[in-house]
Amino acid sequence: MERPPWRQRFKEYSEITELGPIARRYFVIGAFDGALTILGIIVGAAASGAGDAERGLVLTASVSAAIALAVSSAVGAFEAERVEKKLDIGTLERAMLTRLSEEHKGAFRFAAYASALVHGVAPLIAALPPVVPFLLLPFQQAIPVAVAVTLVFLFAMGAYLGSIVRERLVYTGLRFVAAGLATAAVLWLLRGGVP
Repeated sequence: MERPPWRQRFKEYSEITELGPIARRYFVIGAFDGALTILGIIVGAAASGAGDAERGLVLTASVSAAIALAVSSAVGAFEAERVEKKLDIGTLERAMLTRLSEEHKGAFRFAAYASALVHGVAPLIAALPPVVPFLLLPFQQAIPVAVAVTLVFLFAMGAYLGSIVRERLVYTGLRFVAAGLATAAVLWLLRGGVP
């Protein structure tokens, strides 16, 4: 059975631009940013003594931060990749002493858009699940559940990366968890210094 034309083109463009590793990097960076941003909002709210009265504020701040981070990530990734791909095209054309085909240029444009999409969606994937407990549980119960959801996500992401390079999954997963715990600890300790 023959592949649909769009799948064939996706495969060709991905091979030409080595999109897989680029998209993986952007996903990890964006998801890590999303997870730690929401963790920061949640821990900051808990450290400041927020309660059920502030539930709406925490939800609004979390969703707003996730959306802003998604837009920032997508635009930043698109512009960075657009410039890098233009530089790549120029380098290749000078090395080959000829102009690249429109198919190659289309592949590079595709890579910039795909990178932007991945980097824009990744923070939302990581940032929104920790918000769900605040919709279902009393505020004080939602805080540890939301923190746990974030840490589980960080562990899964670290374990996934470890599996790619054949490192011990627990080790790489715990490294990501350690970053989340360190962030939460610093934010908790700052509560005494912020009026």
